[in-house]
Amino acid sequence: MKVRVWAMKMNLTELAAAAHVDASDIEGYVKNGLLGEAHSTTEFDESDLYWIDMIQCFQQNGTSLDDLSGLMPRCRKGQTQLTQVN
Repeated sequence: MKVRVWAMKMNLTELAAAAHVDASDIEGYVKNGLLGEAHSTTEFDESDLYWIDMIQCFQQNGTSLDDLSGLMPRCRKGQTQLTQVN
């Protein structure tokens, strides 16, 4: 059985306010592929708040955006594998 989760959609300004970060920071995360490979800068959902929090945690501990570009896809893949419902 698959479970469908409906997420609230947000624009960049709304996401920046909800995440307490500058919109330009989020644009940089998108540009560096940290929120997903084909992510746009116009539509976001609640799951992006989780990933922004994760990015900020890594950055506060000294991880560069370049390093995160390689790390975040692995984190996303791991989370997907953990949350798949069969």
